[in-house]
This record gives sequence, structure tokens and C-alpha cells, in this order.
Amino acid sequence: MVFCSFAWFLGFLFTLVRGEWIELAGKDIFDPDFLTILTAYLFLLYGRTISGTFALGQGLLVDVFSAGLQGLFGLLYLGVFGGIYLGSRFFNLQEPKGQFFLISFVVLLKKVMFFTLLAVFSRGFVFSNAHILFLGSSAIVTGLFAPVIFFLFNRLEKAT
Repeated sequence: MVFCSFAWFLGFLFTLVRGEWIELAGKDIFDPDFLTILTAYLFLLYGRTISGTFALGQGLLVDVFSAGLQGLFGLLYLGVFGGIYLGSRFFNLQEPKGQFFLISFVVLLKKVMFFTLLAVFSRGFVFSNAHILFLGSSAIVTGLFAPVIFFLFNRLEKAT
């Protein structure tokens, strides 16, 4: 349970510094979703209940710090959990290739859900080619980070 508490702290820290990180990078193109990776790792390590609670809790935490529609990110991260739960039947989360494909797919699903909800609830939102670039790059970058982070977390878990 020590790692689970550490994951909550990391998720909270990521939520706090995410805006500054994106501002430093200059664009939203480099936007890895570490909360999705943490959710997948917790799913692999602890199962459905812990990872589902983590996903909902972190989504609600993002809602607290965002100025958008309340409950939006809670719903999105529950969708992430559902995607991980269903996708883990097709992709092996214990292998780097499965981690890349599943995490990339789930992030892509989350971004599509986000833009769909944004289009439904926002009158001034217009979907453009830049959004497609954002969707793809975010999914691929997060998928590439996933095996590295899984490896680091496995080493950390064995050390504790």
C-alpha cells in the first residue's frame, strides 16, 4: 500500500505542475498523460478497485483545479479506467509492446471523448486539423513513456 499512497501523491503533483509543464514546452503537442499511465500501473499491480478509485479521484482532483465543467475530468478518467479494463483483455500490460498500444489507445480514446464533450457543451468550439495532431501526438508520446515508467515503477516497487 506504500506504492499506492505514493501514486496518489505523484498524481496530485502531476496535476499541480501540468499547466506549468505545458507552458514551458510552448505547445499542447507534448502532453503526456501520466495519470493514465499511473492508472494502468495500479490496475496491473492492485486490480480494478484501487485503479478505478484512483482514476475517479484524480479526475475529480483535476476538476477542482480546472475552470471547466465540473465532473468532466472525473468522467474522462473513469473512461480511461474502462478502456484499460477492457483493453487489458486484448493487450498484455506486462509487456512493453502491450503497454505502448493500450496506453496509446486509451489516451486517444480520452482525447476523443474530451473533444466530443467539448463540442457538445461549448458553443464556440471548432474542431480543426491542429486538434488531430494534438490527439495523435499526445497518444503516441504517452504510449512511448509508458514502458519506461512501468520499468521505473517496477524497480521502485522491488526496492520497497
